Amino acid sequence: MPIATFRGEKSVADIADKMYSRLTPNQREKATAELLRANPQLKDLKAVAPGAVLRIPTLKDIRPKTTRNLENPDVQLANSLAEAVSSFADRIDSHVTNALGAVKTQQAELKKAPVKRVLDADPAVRKQVEVMSKSLTARTKGLEARQSDLKAALGQAIARLEGKPRK
Repeated sequence: MPIATFRGEKSVADIADKMYSRLTPNQREKATAELLRANPQLKDLKAVAPGAVLRIPTLKDIRPKTTRNLENPDVQLANSLAEAVSSFADRIDSHVTNALGAVKTQQAELKKAPVKRVLDADPAVRKQVEVMSKSLTARTKGLEARQSDLKAALGQAIARLEGKPRK
């Protein structure tokens, strides 16, 4: 059954006129009755929030309009979610790239001459720096692995939202 969104129409007949082409008075009555049967909440239009999803019954001998300005709400929602997930993926990728850059900067700092002089002067500090260096290396590997896994998962989510087949 096709769906549409409630846009604040004043009567069920108004909804029928917007959903179906060239209704005669008898067809409007039939369309109104079928809309009410498919959407009992339309009995009190004041209680229906704009944007509420409505089921549009397929009626024999009455053509639905094909020139709706908007896609079905489910398609709109999927597209919006795909955009949001894609934007999130870009932001996460940027954050991880920045974190990896910071780790590389920290590792480069440990190799500079002033740091080496301090390390040569104090074995306890050298040992602490070696532990830090190993920790930074492990962090890099972990970030790269998580970034790869997250990219794959978000890519699959976006593909599914866009209606593409699974890989």
